[in-house]
Amino acid sequence: MATKLTPMMEQYLEIKSRHSDELLFFRLGDFYELFNEDALIASRELNITLTGRPTGNEERTPMCGVPFHAAESYIETLVKKGYKVAICEQLEDPKAVKGIVKRDVIQVITPGTVMTENGNDARSNNFLALFYMVKEAWILVFSDVSTGEVIWDRVSQDNISQIYDSLSMYRPAEIIIPEGTNLPQPIIDFLQNQFNNVVLSPFSSFECASDASRLANNHFQDMGLMEEDVLAALGFMLLYLQDVIKTEIAHINYVHQMDVGNRLILDTSSLRHLEITHNLRDGGVKGTLLDVLDRTLTPMGARLLKQWLESPLTDISTIQRRQAAVAELISRNGERCEIQSYLDCIYDFERIVGRIETGSVSPRDFTSLRESLQVLPHIKQLLKEFSGLSLTSINERINNHADIYDLLNRAIAEQPALTLKDGRVIRDGYNEELDELRSLATNSEVWLQKLEDKAKEETGLKLKTKYNKVFGYFFEVSKAQIDKVPAYFIRKQTTVNAERYITPDLKEFEIKILSAKEKIIALEQQLYQDLRNQIKGVIKRVQETARALAELDVLASLATVAYESNYICPNIVMNGQINIRDGRHPVIEKFLKREVFVPNDVLLNHDDDEFMLITGPNMAGKSTYMRQVAILMIMAQIGSFIPAREATISPVDRVFTRVGASDDISTGQSTFMVEMKEVAYILENATSKSLIILDEIGRGTSTFDGLSIAQAVVEHICKHIHAKTLFATHYHELIPLEDVYPRLKNYTVAVKEKGKDIAFLRRIIRGGADRSYGIHVAKLAGLPAQVLKRAEVILESLEEQNPDTDDLNNRVMTAESTIKYAKPSIDTDGFSNLFTHSVVDSLLAIDVNTMTPIEALNAIHQLQVEARNGGGK
Repeated sequence: MATKLTPMMEQYLEIKSRHSDELLFFRLGDFYELFNEDALIASRELNITLTGRPTGNEERTPMCGVPFHAAESYIETLVKKGYKVAICEQLEDPKAVKGIVKRDVIQVITPGTVMTENGNDARSNNFLALFYMVKEAWILVFSDVSTGEVIWDRVSQDNISQIYDSLSMYRPAEIIIPEGTNLPQPIIDFLQNQFNNVVLSPFSSFECASDASRLANNHFQDMGLMEEDVLAALGFMLLYLQDVIKTEIAHINYVHQMDVGNRLILDTSSLRHLEITHNLRDGGVKGTLLDVLDRTLTPMGARLLKQWLESPLTDISTIQRRQAAVAELISRNGERCEIQSYLDCIYDFERIVGRIETGSVSPRDFTSLRESLQVLPHIKQLLKEFSGLSLTSINERINNHADIYDLLNRAIAEQPALTLKDGRVIRDGYNEELDELRSLATNSEVWLQKLEDKAKEETGLKLKTKYNKVFGYFFEVSKAQIDKVPAYFIRKQTTVNAERYITPDLKEFEIKILSAKEKIIALEQQLYQDLRNQIKGVIKRVQETARALAELDVLASLATVAYESNYICPNIVMNGQINIRDGRHPVIEKFLKREVFVPNDVLLNHDDDEFMLITGPNMAGKSTYMRQVAILMIMAQIGSFIPAREATISPVDRVFTRVGASDDISTGQSTFMVEMKEVAYILENATSKSLIILDEIGRGTSTFDGLSIAQAVVEHICKHIHAKTLFATHYHELIPLEDVYPRLKNYTVAVKEKGKDIAFLRRIIRGGADRSYGIHVAKLAGLPAQVLKRAEVILESLEEQNPDTDDLNNRVMTAESTIKYAKPSIDTDGFSNLFTHSVVDSLLAIDVNTMTPIEALNAIHQLQVEARNGGGK
């Protein structure tokens, strides 16, 4: 015989059937309860006790719960783990309802729509993505619901690598898939392999594409002309957000296209290899370029700096405007420091206004907004001293919002309670009725005494004020005075020795005092809502101020780092030249403790120095040098100063990197396969305006296969792409290519040898290397002495037994013409590889025994001049 479920469980199951993909937080009194499978998941993920409840089933239903006033932290934990949470609230007052209380879901919180203060990393965006398929293209939409920003792009369906790049840059926490759209399996695999807890959210809507377009057109009223399919994609995103957030979303109003044409594209591989915003070790910020440059003081600024680094500029005028702003902030060090002291007082009000719009704003959010607005006049006053276009534009975009500040100052208590239900959120003096109710609640004895004194004075009676649960407050009059009781006294009870009366004033007081607390809460909520509605009307202006402050914060951060680290302003040109003198790696330089970073030059152009072929041993600094060049380009193209003595830089359209060994276990791809795929992508997408960084191409296979692939790649870039390229290799057989391709130049890492000991000087110089110093590197790595000795014996034996070694350096390896590979002759004795032979010859010809002191000084000066000229100084 089937058992009958309890009315509460029937209600729960009906609501749960509409939210099967979410964990349902079902409000029961002072707790949110979860049942069945939801309870099992929540108990495991939150480490809370699992209990049971009789609900009409034969067995007790699994149940667990959390207090409603502390639910936010539990919900945030679940959302960060990739779950969706539906909040089911009581829609009626249980005290006023007989039977089951009406309940329904008032909000669904997902990884891409979380709005709570601690639900997101304050210094990073939390993007939600939408994929919408149209004909032969994808419309990609990325939205940070907490800040109101929306970015869209159109991508050809066969350009899957661009989709990967966009996903790597925005790193969405959730992806919406409208009905009728199917994500290709490679994209799903990429998401699962690259991101933790990303949520795929299929979305069915009753609205058609044309209705979605109209919704977007009405919502984003000032975005100009836009294609219908883009409007439809934006509309479906809005429909999803309305369905999930279930409140107004007018704060989502900053929509723009991903500006591919005017930005430097950093693909997935380059973002990872160069460690721009996430390190390879644990995916954190420590040890990244962002870590070095981030001296921002506001969460808005931190998020914007991250966006700048992941999407540098190619437009020279915009880069130069940023440079001018950084330079002016450096030159006015005192004003900059004062501006930053005020920026340090500003909270994340870009996200606060989002919570105001959606109704999740807390009292502390209002105080944070008030304190932020308080310093704006000081910042604007300081910015008047600056004349650069960027800084004057920022000052114009910052609004004092004096009306909002005045409203918040009058309305919100100095230190309000954490939640509205705790009371004392609205400031005393803001509302007369609220002040009276509070006075009643806190001074009831005083008020009661005043009423008693008034009654005594008017009647001449000797009476007492008393209270009981049956009659409430009353005046007690002795029977001897009954004849003097006035007519407006209403008898309520007779006792042996006295009569008890109420008066209209006393009854009014009783009603007020007994309902004061409830009225205070209700009135505070009403005033709070009125305050929220007043601010909602100006949210767009406040958001514009927040974005202007973010830009100011980033520019000040770049200026601070440049000032403290002795960076210089690179000269931005359009002639295709990259000429950096004494460049330094900003990240390594920062974390070096006991050593001085060795600076290096780089010269790349489309005339005679298009391709740098770099040979030399491991651990000598080749990879660091190449990464350094790419990182300095990225810094220059966001408008930052760079660590160098001087620099002239032409912006590049893309930076491609293939650096370091890595495999992809999840897809079964070997290190060599990953390497070849990355090289194939580079060769397919690079242009003459690109910068290519390639490290040890071909090392994952046999010597001859690897050498053949490496040379073929070099030749293809030199003959067909003409990108500015840095190519590090152990294949010394490639050195003679310099004689075939006039724009290819050999470089190596300077090494000092003394017997069997070596020292890497970490200086990149012209020429090629004839050895890899592998055993020396093994010694530095700490291999046991017996292993090293045995390796030397084996090496000598192999060199003696391999008569083809020298032939390998003289064989023909091109399909079109013969290239004679002569073993390079590089003098590595002592320091001579750092200078020209003429300097050495001049030094040897000097007879120091016959020279006067002044002649010796002149000779040293002349040698120094020759050494500088030879070393590129």
